[in-house]
Amino acid sequence: MKKIALILLGGALLTGCQTTSSDLTAAANSAATSATNSATSTATAATSSATNSVTSLTSGLLDTNFPSLSCSAIKQTFVDYEAQVASLESGSGLLATAGVSTASAKAQLDSAYDTAKETATPVMSAKGCSETL
Repeated sequence: MKKIALILLGGALLTGCQTTSSDLTAAANSAATSATNSATSTATAATSSATNSVTSLTSGLLDTNFPSLSCSAIKQTFVDYEAQVASLESGSGLLATAGVSTASAKAQLDSAYDTAKETATPVMSAKGCSETL
């Protein structure tokens, strides 16, 4: 984004060689505004994407039909979820940069895990599963 601003500013400076200083100031201001708008748009998209990842991950776990799964499939559902959460947590700096509260995201992820575990544990007991969550 800074490169875009510098390129636009450089173009404005070259244009400024043929124009007045007020035209140059206007061109520089326009370039800076354009770069700022681009950065804001990118940050908004990143925030939306990160928030959607958390929501998709939690709803995917909570919508699982545990009674229809085998014992190993239930266990694998939780293993996969934990791996995806770890992946999101390793990118927590990116989430914070994108404006997503990592504490809030972690609380959402943990709550979904606990709720799904409360649902899956009796199912696994009823099926006589040897796996534990």
